[in-house]
Amino acid sequence: MAFTLLMDGADVEAFRSLSQFLPLDGVTTNPSILAKNTTISAEEQLVQINEVLSSDQPLHIQPVAETVDGIRKEAEQISNAFEREVCIKVPVSKEGMKAIKHLAQDGVKITATGIFTVQQAFLAAKAGASYVAPYVNRIDIQHGNSIDVLRRIRQLFDMYGMPARILAASFKNIRQIEEAMLAGVHEVTVSPDLLEVLLNHQGTDAAVKQFTNDFHDAFGKGKTLFE
Repeated sequence: MAFTLLMDGADVEAFRSLSQFLPLDGVTTNPSILAKNTTISAEEQLVQINEVLSSDQPLHIQPVAETVDGIRKEAEQISNAFEREVCIKVPVSKEGMKAIKHLAQDGVKITATGIFTVQQAFLAAKAGASYVAPYVNRIDIQHGNSIDVLRRIRQLFDMYGMPARILAASFKNIRQIEEAMLAGVHEVTVSPDLLEVLLNHQGTDAAVKQFTNDFHDAFGKGKTLFE
């Protein structure tokens, strides 16, 4: 399966704008992201995001509940609210792992989130998660080596033939995204502000300006190839 690039956010206008020049594949959200916009309800934010996505673009939504019963109930509400299949994000706490096992048995597609260690990723995948989401920058902040964690997760998944995909999250700079991709993750989810600069480089801007100036100096300002 191909590499997947997701937007980590709930701003529908940002997704529309970024999709004009980036090959975005879908969206991930969480309660903290939704809480950033208090002008409309969390439900309306999700409805708007759902409407802008095509049927084959994944949408990852995380329940607010923390107990297994609460997570399962909210997961059902989320699934019933959309005609598409929604990936339910569940943290790898003890209650979350209980929920992952139950939801997986019910055929729900699960994204195990809040992952900091290789063991957490492995256990979530074994419990039935379709995706595991290691927090790259947060691992580094806590004096871990996020890239080593990603490589080891990929090594174990390949060794045991686990179908779960590694969805790397929590990036603070472009270099982290690049290193995660080189470590073998299957997907990355990136905030709109980082996606905005993912393609940018002053060298490209300078080269484009030079091409245009050279051509206009030779053939006249405003001229194009077939004028």
